[in-house]
Amino acid sequence: MNIKKCRSCGGTKFRSILNLGRHPWCGDFLSKNRLGKEKYYPLNLIYCMKCELLQLDFTVPKEKMFSNHSYLSSTTLTLKNYFYKLALENKKQFNLNKNDLILDIGGNDGTQMLQYKLAGMHNVLNVESASNIAKISKNKKIPTINDFFNFEVAVNKIGADKVRLINASGVFFHLEELHSVLKAINYCLQQDGVLIIQFMYAGSMIDKDLFDGIYHEHLCLYTIKSLSNLLKLYNLEIFDAYYSEIHSGSIIAKVCKKYSILNKKTFRLKKTIKKDKKYNLQEIIKFSKRVKVKRKKILDFLFSLKKNQKAKIYCYGAPAKGNTLLNYLGINTSTITKTVEVNPLKIGLYLPKSHIPIVKENKNDLPDYYLLLSHNFENEIIKKNYSILKKGVKFITLFPKIRLIDKSSIF
Repeated sequence: MNIKKCRSCGGTKFRSILNLGRHPWCGDFLSKNRLGKEKYYPLNLIYCMKCELLQLDFTVPKEKMFSNHSYLSSTTLTLKNYFYKLALENKKQFNLNKNDLILDIGGNDGTQMLQYKLAGMHNVLNVESASNIAKISKNKKIPTINDFFNFEVAVNKIGADKVRLINASGVFFHLEELHSVLKAINYCLQQDGVLIIQFMYAGSMIDKDLFDGIYHEHLCLYTIKSLSNLLKLYNLEIFDAYYSEIHSGSIIAKVCKKYSILNKKTFRLKKTIKKDKKYNLQEIIKFSKRVKVKRKKILDFLFSLKKNQKAKIYCYGAPAKGNTLLNYLGINTSTITKTVEVNPLKIGLYLPKSHIPIVKENKNDLPDYYLLLSHNFENEIIKKNYSILKKGVKFITLFPKIRLIDKSSIF
C-alpha cells in the first residue's frame, strides 16, 4: 500500500531520497517449495518536507511481517548484556521498585524483560505480536500478551495509568499503527512514568552509509528532531537521550509526559541534539549519492575475489538487513554459496530473492571468506571465531568501509 500522507505529521510533500528497487520483505525466509514464489514490493526511502521524517513510501501489512517471524533477541550475547546494563541504569535513574509495572512493546522472546527481572523488577509484561515468538517468551515465564500493541489493547488488556516504565526497543520504526500506539502509551503510562525508546539512528545510517538498514520492517528512520516532532503531537517530550554503539549506532531516548516531574532536560540530551542538527536534507541527499557509488565498489570487490582468486565465499548470519544488501547488489548463489546461522528458526530455509541457503554454523565447513551480514555484532562474532581466523579464513565487513579481517588483524 503506497502512502499519500506522512506517517507522522500527515504532510503531503515529500522528497525521494533512495529508491532501492523492488524487494521481498526482509523476513520472508523461504522453504524450498516457495523458492521463486515470494512477492516483491517497492523499497523507496522518502523525506517529509514538513516534519523531516525519513520513511518508506510503501507499507507491507503488519500482519504479514509480524504475526509470525524468525528474529530472536536471545541469540546475541552483546544484546543481552546491553539490555541488562540498561535495566540497571533505568532502575537507578528512576528509583524503580519491584512492584512497578514494566511493559515491553514488541518485546520479542522476552530477553529485555528477563534482564529487568535479573535487576530485581519482577512485575513485567511483554506485548508481542508474533505467535511463535510470544510462545517462547511465555516459556521463559514472562507474562506475555500475544497481540499488536495499540490503543484497544491498552484499554482492554492493560488499563489506564498502570505502567511505570514502557520499553520500546527497536520497535518504534516498525509501527504501522503509529498514532494508535502513541495514544495507548499516553493512556497506560503513569503521570510520572517513563518511555524508553531505543532506535537505530538515522544519523548513524548517514555517517556510516548503512543502507542495509532500509527495509520494509523499518517504516520510519528517526533523527532526534523527527522523533521529537512526532512525540509532541501527544504531549510527550524527550528529557534525556544519548548515543550507543549497539546495532551500529543507536539513540536511547527517555521520554515523559509534558508536565511530568521528570521533564528536566539533561546535559547529555542537549549534546545529542546539537549533533543531531547535522542531519539535514542536504546531508541525507549526499548519503543517497554515496550509496550508489558504494554499490559499485562492493560489487567490484566481491567479483574480483570470485574471478581472480576463485574464492569460496559464504555469508555470516541471516539478518533482515542482509537481504537488503544482497538484493540491492543483485547477489545470488553464483557468488555466495551459502550463509551460516545459529538461529534455529532460520536454519534450513533460504534467503528471499537471492535464494542463498541458510545452514547451521559448522567449523568443519569453512570458506575462504565470510561476508559479515550481521556486522552490527562484529566484535562478538570475531571474538567467537578466533580459531578459524588462525586457519586462514577471512571476514569481509562493508560498513562504514570495505575491510578485510584476518589473523594479522587480530593476533
